[in-house]
Amino acid sequence: MSWKNKLLIAHPNLPRHSIFSKSVIYLYEDNTRSGSVGVILNKNSEYTVNYLAESKGFFYPDHNQMLKLGGPVSEKTILMLHSDEWYSSNTMQVGGGLAVSSDDIMIEKLSMGNEPRQWTMCLGMCAWQPGQLAMEINAQFPYTIENSWLTCEADDTIVFGYDGESQWEKAVELSSQQMIDSFF
Repeated sequence: MSWKNKLLIAHPNLPRHSIFSKSVIYLYEDNTRSGSVGVILNKNSEYTVNYLAESKGFFYPDHNQMLKLGGPVSEKTILMLHSDEWYSSNTMQVGGGLAVSSDDIMIEKLSMGNEPRQWTMCLGMCAWQPGQLAMEINAQFPYTIENSWLTCEADDTIVFGYDGESQWEKAVELSSQQMIDSFF
């Protein structure tokens, strides 16, 4: 089974000291050869998109839009998860109406008002070795139920419409509803 284009939702019993506590992760890559890659959607970094743009020599007018902490891997990598009608020089279509871009041209385009319909920008990413994510989801040794993940189909409202703990709460609700719906 592939979890590409799915949401991983942190188990409610995951210890609070974990970076993944109450996190919602969008998986944009999942295969048996290279593993799984995604970004945390609901944890803010200390930086704004404006700060990033200015560090690259551009101006972005929104001083409040935060860069997300995409994950603990390649923490200086900047990725933008966005609706797939928009593209930059390094855009990868990931399916489900979404794409991932990662280049300086995307920042220049944003500074000129050329934005995707929906988007969020992240510092870093999450990655799993082949087979590791399946073991975590299924709570197979050495992982426990507290270290497992809830999963659900990605939903634009959850991906782009919420932030912080409320995004996690809505994702938990959606996961529960999708699980119940699968029985009927």
